[in-house]
Amino acid sequence: MAADGDVVSTYCREAEVPLDALHSAARLVGCGGDARVDLLWDLDRIDQLAPSLDGLYHRGRGGMGAVVYVMDTGVLASHVEFGGRVIAGFDEASGLRAGRSSCSSPNKALQPCISNYNELPGASHGTSVASIIAGRNVGVAPEADIVSIRVMNESALATTRTYLQGLRAIVRHAWAPTTPPFQTAVVNISGWMLERLASEPDPSPVPFSSVEQMMRTMIGGVDAKGNPDPNGRRFVFVVAANNIDNGCGPSGVVDRFPATLGRKIDGLITVGGMTAGNNWWPGSCHGGAEILAPSEGIFSASITANDHYRGLKPNLRSGTSFAAPIVSGIAARILSDNPLLTPQEVEKMIESTPSRIANPDTSHAAGRVVFVQTQAPALAARRVPPSQARMAP
Repeated sequence: MAADGDVVSTYCREAEVPLDALHSAARLVGCGGDARVDLLWDLDRIDQLAPSLDGLYHRGRGGMGAVVYVMDTGVLASHVEFGGRVIAGFDEASGLRAGRSSCSSPNKALQPCISNYNELPGASHGTSVASIIAGRNVGVAPEADIVSIRVMNESALATTRTYLQGLRAIVRHAWAPTTPPFQTAVVNISGWMLERLASEPDPSPVPFSSVEQMMRTMIGGVDAKGNPDPNGRRFVFVVAANNIDNGCGPSGVVDRFPATLGRKIDGLITVGGMTAGNNWWPGSCHGGAEILAPSEGIFSASITANDHYRGLKPNLRSGTSFAAPIVSGIAARILSDNPLLTPQEVEKMIESTPSRIANPDTSHAAGRVVFVQTQAPALAARRVPPSQARMAP
């Protein structure tokens, strides 16, 4: 895809791949001057402030050294987008019976599977999200490492229990001797959870407050046992604002956990959606989003083969599920350059972008669209010399 060094074209061609009489996938054929469609418009949007798109994306260092935990439905580690950068996977949703597929896999966190194509949107969700964060062709930070934390099953069902187990798995992995050392990592959450599933009663459900407290503790820093430690591993959380079809109240206001925490907690960012036409995306929940990112018609990886994508046929994916990983990719790039930043400082840098959509209002993050080159002046002095770029506490 490279056009000139770190600059790549976002004008790309795709080819439809039939799966059966009713379903299809796509392959990424190539990108450059001979392509007519700004297929990767989401990358095109985030590296410039001008409203018109120029068909290019400036990759820069691309997140080298950053670690991003993807709490989702699993990530197909063998997909060409990742090139060995899915460094671990933990399945914390295996105990959920409701909505579980009958397909089998040695580890659904790294090898998600389906028993029929109706399960594909859910089962491939985590792979799509991870590719937007760190895919080598379609990702914001194509040099970042990914850890798959499976907390949702093929029906995208999750509970506070699976999420709490997932958070604990993140802490264990963060302190494992084989894990690349970091001070602050990124956690992407493109979903929401319930304390109880109607079809699967839990006699002693984990309360939302327990999950919230764990997230607060991880933002502040934790030791290897998950206890508060300001000198321990820290985590910045990036959470989708969810969508009006089933992810927010009747009035469209953000009301699902953990998206509701964005304005309550520094170091946790709630992400709303915007369109290629430079408007806020009407499918996004509003009222609690702190930043906007592209969410409509996003080209991303799928799991039907190691080189398959969700393309124009079937329709490109839309939703704040795919806006959040764009912000996570930017957070990874920031931490690649500034590994000692706190989660609060990362959030401040990301949200320092100006209002720049055509129809801004306070209920849609005041029109602020994430910008990959944002640098908050007050934090510029925190830039770390390359010789100190990686630390090992």
